[in-house]
Amino acid sequence: MESKSSRYEYIAILGALAYVIIMLGVIMLFPVLILPFYPEEKEVMQSFVLPGVLSIFLGYLIKQFTAGYKLDNLKQNSGSVIVLLIWFVSILIGSIPFLLTGEYTFTQAIFETTSGFTTTGFSITDVENASHLILLYRSTLHLFGGVGLILILSSVLSNVYGMQLFSAEGHTDRLTPSLLNSARTILYIYLGFIISGTTLYIIFGMDPFDAVNHAISAVATGGFSTKNDSIGYWHSVPIDIVTIVLMILGATNFMASLSLMKGKFRRFFNHAETKVTLFLLATVTPIITVMFLVENICPSVLSAIDNAVFQAVSLITTTGLSTVNDFLPRASFAIVPIIILMLVGGHSGSTAGGIKAYRVALAAKSLKYDIREQIEPKRIIHAREITRYDKKSKITQSEQSGNYTYIIIYFLIGLVGTFALTLCGNSFSDSFIEFFSALGTVGMSIGIITPDMSNAEMWIIIVGMIIARLEVYIIILGISRLIIDLKESIRKRRTK
Repeated sequence: MESKSSRYEYIAILGALAYVIIMLGVIMLFPVLILPFYPEEKEVMQSFVLPGVLSIFLGYLIKQFTAGYKLDNLKQNSGSVIVLLIWFVSILIGSIPFLLTGEYTFTQAIFETTSGFTTTGFSITDVENASHLILLYRSTLHLFGGVGLILILSSVLSNVYGMQLFSAEGHTDRLTPSLLNSARTILYIYLGFIISGTTLYIIFGMDPFDAVNHAISAVATGGFSTKNDSIGYWHSVPIDIVTIVLMILGATNFMASLSLMKGKFRRFFNHAETKVTLFLLATVTPIITVMFLVENICPSVLSAIDNAVFQAVSLITTTGLSTVNDFLPRASFAIVPIIILMLVGGHSGSTAGGIKAYRVALAAKSLKYDIREQIEPKRIIHAREITRYDKKSKITQSEQSGNYTYIIIYFLIGLVGTFALTLCGNSFSDSFIEFFSALGTVGMSIGIITPDMSNAEMWIIIVGMIIARLEVYIIILGISRLIIDLKESIRKRRTK
């Protein structure tokens, strides 16, 4: 009976994947909408139309096959299994248009797709010679991957099943009493930011195509650009400012963003994550400014300040857009503060990567309380609290220890990835920066990421990007659930 139950569950999971496969078909067809504006690129159209239509048809067939299998409650950690499968299927199918163009190998196609969906922004595409359809497709990957494939699916699956997936991907904050309405509210806010950003970009001189792509890239904290010089191509302070605002909004927890839009400024600025972000920006930006002047990267103090603010925001929001070419290799004495920004990342529940500002704030608070307890007399007891949205929340022992464990695991994975890249012939320092840039979905390269990099290097970075987007625990729990189910299935067969 248990084996049948497990089989039933996996068929129901296949039913959830059907929705994702249909959604991927829509994603692949989306770039074709701009073909009337670029008719000379009609040959590229086949790379999107064929896999898009087939994906929708395949999803429909799977949905019909699994129509009688419904699942209202998931077994322990099964939500993580579904999240894993959805992301792996999305990356595999999403890579097909790149492959069909004939300009990417299988590994390169997987690399570009993973970078797009995970909003890392590493790229091996020659963007100024690529077709507009390919460029828009890359941005579309950011669009769907930034807010979360599961969140989009949850807004479609308006049932308990969809909401369990919503929670499994790591969305914990409710913007409304209903989780379904929370998912849809997040989507509305997300799209509102992108539309507003596109409009402002056009006003300040970008053409509509570039404006759409960069608005998506900034809000999704992705980093894909349509220019080799990224935002620096325009040499425009207003465009820099718009991008900075969009990156901050994308990297801010959606509940905190909602507070800001409602004028609840105290609630926003008293939030622990906001304090961490502002503190780090205030500390590191002056260091980067001085570095730009000392290294003669910027011609004046005002230029150095503008570029330093932009790069600091781009780093801590894990976006990866830039106003200065080859920024990391020339960072000199500012490299350590820069790495700290990359490691911390944005807010939990945002489109940004990194360890997340809330975990850093929690670790700092916990360390403060631990030290205080060692110094002060035992009879003095302090409540362990952290501020979230202007409200004091109690820090439990399990939350504190779990947070320490997560950070340790994060660094261990980073060091393993660093060691793997050194085995490919890279220096330790370059490998460290490159892999942690992938692990934080930052997407700024020290120089390892090139079209000529080896397949081994690409797969190492791919693994880092996937771990970064899904976060460590989801992968560990999902793989553990798969192993348990596989062992159970084998045991059942042997006992028959």
